[in-house]
Amino acid sequence: MLVIDTFVFVDYLFERNDDRNKKATEFLGSIGGLTVFIPKIFLIELISVAKRLGINISKEDVEELVADFEVLSEDFVFDEAFNVAEQVHPRAADSYFIATAKLTNSILISSDRLMVANGRKYGVDAYYLLDELNGALEAVRKLKEEGQT
Repeated sequence: MLVIDTFVFVDYLFERNDDRNKKATEFLGSIGGLTVFIPKIFLIELISVAKRLGINISKEDVEELVADFEVLSEDFVFDEAFNVAEQVHPRAADSYFIATAKLTNSILISSDRLMVANGRKYGVDAYYLLDELNGALEAVRKLKEEGQT
């Protein structure tokens, strides 16, 4: 099971940087058949970042993108995110992704080095996609081998 940070999708969808786009594309192409959990804040973060970048994206587009993901409610994630905030002091949105990974016993994949460092401090298995693509792909391969969808 995986938790994937919003910025992996930003790198995939909006092609601002070739290297980041290639890594995000390769990684996302490898995850078929696995369960992906995201906190509800993902939807807000994605549309907000897209609009700031001048991308025309609607709420419906975002909802369609996450249709196959398990979107965890604020009520489910909040208390754990609050604990994350107290213990490792990440950015507020990052607390939700780290908490989601912890609650679901998932691997956290991010294009944000600081989120990965804070996730690891909190005891979450995490990969910084831009430097650890091969490790992330190996983790996906192992999940599939173990039948952990």
